[in-house]
Amino acid sequence: MNKVEAAVIHKLAKERHGKATVVTRDSPLGLTASVVKLVTDVHDLYADKPGKGFGRFEADEVSFPAAAILRNYLQHGTTSFVDASKVLMSVLANRASPVALATGGFVLMAHMSGDNGMSWFVVAIITNVQSTAVNEANMDVVDTVHVDMQNLRVAGRVNIGDWLGGDPDARYLGFLKQKGGVSDYFRSFLGCSELVDSAAETKKLLDELKSFAIGSAMTEPAREEFLQRAHDFCVARQRSDEPLSLESLCNAVQPDEPKALQQVLAKAKVQINDGFVPDGRVLKSFLRIKARTAFWSVDIERHLGRREGQVRPGQEVAYLLRLA
Repeated sequence: MNKVEAAVIHKLAKERHGKATVVTRDSPLGLTASVVKLVTDVHDLYADKPGKGFGRFEADEVSFPAAAILRNYLQHGTTSFVDASKVLMSVLANRASPVALATGGFVLMAHMSGDNGMSWFVVAIITNVQSTAVNEANMDVVDTVHVDMQNLRVAGRVNIGDWLGGDPDARYLGFLKQKGGVSDYFRSFLGCSELVDSAAETKKLLDELKSFAIGSAMTEPAREEFLQRAHDFCVARQRSDEPLSLESLCNAVQPDEPKALQQVLAKAKVQINDGFVPDGRVLKSFLRIKARTAFWSVDIERHLGRREGQVRPGQEVAYLLRLA
């Protein structure tokens, strides 16, 4: 079970087209049951969302100081948690001010650890929402305010162990992506150098889709139709040179229950970046069987999900991502 080591909330005040200012706390939040639940819920929501970008801290820590600020707290111990969070707030306000459509909210920052030795620094912008509730004592309807957990849009997370462990290939920094580029200022605040290799991302996605299909309760024809829809969706994005949205993919290929697939892709250990353009060569590699020896070679084009009579006479028929 994850443990909250420290948490604080500051306020980023900003209206659309306006300049950002900050209101800060001078002490960390007491780790009450309510605070722990809020931090845990935000962390879980972040983990469950598929639309994320992954990368590492920018090497230029003068222009992108978040890494140096966190290192002073986490590694050197020269800055307290709250003081580090205040400096981060000034960086956030600086990045948000020029962005016309960016809005403010309460900025939750937390240091978390897990039983498996992992630890994270989590930051998210949350807002309150007004609603109504029934008073159980007298059955009256009353106004109430609660944190809007359904619309978490801006959040990021640093895997502290992977970062400080020094693995040059680790993608230890992630953030939620938003349509329209509104999340760009938050990525800049984190100092995230997003690492996207379209070929690698395409292969990871297809492998995860195959694993999902194999592990599901689908019949074999249903699995083949699922993979056909996924392949067609990817090909359409590749041909139009359009970034692929994992959420849109899930809605298209699993329309009756997209959340299940969204969670699988979101929690995949391979960390699939949202917003990459599928690689045509990787897509084609799943459409062909190639083998060669000194005496013969074979090159068979696969036709996924094609019904009998839809393939021209003489064509070989096989299946993309053939399931055992």
